[in-house]
Amino acid sequence: MNRFSAILLVALTSVWSAASGGDDLLVDPDVRAAIRGGMVRVLVDLRVPTADPSAIGRLQDEALRRLDGSGARLARRYSSAPLLALEIDASALARLEAMRDIVARVRTDRITPPHEDTSPRR
Repeated sequence: MNRFSAILLVALTSVWSAASGGDDLLVDPDVRAAIRGGMVRVLVDLRVPTADPSAIGRLQDEALRRLDGSGARLARRYSSAPLLALEIDASALARLEAMRDIVARVRTDRITPPHEDTSPRR
């Protein structure tokens, strides 16, 4: 295989992987920025096969098992959505990044619980 063919093969593989979703794990930049300040509340999107919604609980259990001993704290499990709401630190983020087989995305949790109303008072 000549050099041009090898470069073309690598480029096509990268395009195919990006188009098919591959095993890419997306960590939102605001998570990385906020984690430097300590604990961050995040939503973790799990890779649940669409044909098996009953896998949600199993994947949540597996992610929590792998996070055991890190600085992660469970904020909420969702029974019908492939998500976990967690409070994480840098070591927990590193572990989530290693879970490419079950974690698709880590993003900032922008949901404000009812008891934490941040609207201005009049």
